[in-house]
Amino acid sequence: TSARYNLIVQTVWIYPGWDAGIMKQPAKVSTNLKFVETANKSNVLLEITSEEAPGDQWGNNYSNESRIGEGYAKTAKSLSKMILKKAYK
Repeated sequence: TSARYNLIVQTVWIYPGWDAGIMKQPAKVSTNLKFVETANKSNVLLEITSEEAPGDQWGNNYSNESRIGEGYAKTAKSLSKMILKKAYK
């Protein structure tokens, strides 16, 4: 690859949540995010911990995979917001 840097996402904890129709509990995902140099992965440029990112969706969702996936999506959205905030400070 020609990318100079890679993002390594290490899952630390997953709670799948549940949906019982009239009540639900969102999934939660905790991750460790590492930005590393592609050529030298031991060179960690930045490490961020994301704790209990909620995998919540509108409406009913009986799929564990989908709820957990939303937790990762929330992690990505929060990371991109943080990067943009720091870049345009």
